[in-house]
Amino acid sequence: MSGGVKAAGWWKAHDMSWNPDKLWHRHPAVTKGDDRNLGQRAADLMKQVLATWGALLIVLWFIGGWMIWNSGTGHHLDPYPWILLNLFLSCFAALQCFVLLIANKRGEQIAAEVAQHTLDNTVTLRQLLEENTKLTEQVHSLSEAMRDHILTAQGS
Repeated sequence: MSGGVKAAGWWKAHDMSWNPDKLWHRHPAVTKGDDRNLGQRAADLMKQVLATWGALLIVLWFIGGWMIWNSGTGHHLDPYPWILLNLFLSCFAALQCFVLLIANKRGEQIAAEVAQHTLDNTVTLRQLLEENTKLTEQVHSLSEAMRDHILTAQGS
């Protein structure tokens, strides 16, 4: 890596892509595997497949290929100005907004589950910290009492 910073052994650049097996599947609070309902599994699959550079490149190749194939001489299915292509793209955009909303809703659900888990852990940790502080104060008080007793016994 640049700048002399080495990545940890478990981190690789390809891990930055959206892959449920690498990002949140190990988190104890996130619904995963067979615990997910059909909608959650579908949203995860849509995110995994559609939110990629590969999906974007396929759509761009399709549009470019359509335009090139229908721009040549002779009779073609959809000559310039590609009205049928515009119809397909409009329908695709209409459906895509719902796909994006569904996938985003799943992402928000995952974030909410992680946040709730973090809050629960924070409350538990605060309780443990308070108990630890009380015990530490008791140990300190007993240590002072032992020191005072030893000093008193040595002084007599």
